[in-house]
Amino acid sequence: MKNLRYDKGFRYALFAIAAGLSLTLTACGGGSAPEPTKVPPAVPAAEPTKVPAEVVERGKAIFNQYGCQACHAIQGFAEGAVGPALDNLYTDAQKIIASPEYKSSEGRATTVEEYIRESILNPNAFVVAQCPTGPCPKGVMIQNFKDQISDSDLEALIGYLMTLGR
Repeated sequence: MKNLRYDKGFRYALFAIAAGLSLTLTACGGGSAPEPTKVPPAVPAAEPTKVPAEVVERGKAIFNQYGCQACHAIQGFAEGAVGPALDNLYTDAQKIIASPEYKSSEGRATTVEEYIRESILNPNAFVVAQCPTGPCPKGVMIQNFKDQISDSDLEALIGYLMTLGR
């Protein structure tokens, strides 16, 4: 019979078992492993996710289907002159939401998407001060639009409008 004390394979096997046990104990709290570094919570992105091209195209079609272009101008696309121009809607909405006028209005949006939705479904919550022909009056925009547009059409329209001015 061989002398196991001097068998090289046996020594390597013992070393491997000891190393494995040591790692297992450390991982299970039996050793003094360092505390994991705490990662701070992610900050929400300032920009929303990019709107897919097919949603933008559908939203443009819905903008025309519901006659939005009759009142709202978008350079190269719509020439309405009754309501506010929408060329820079995204950046304008950010400024409006932060303004004292908006904060003291019935408007409750905290994001551009919420602002656009609110402007469509509850147009009198906040009325911008200036339209192309003078002060923007309350009640000019369709008041029951929420009863006329489907949820999927509304989402596509909002998706399209979110791309204006970004």
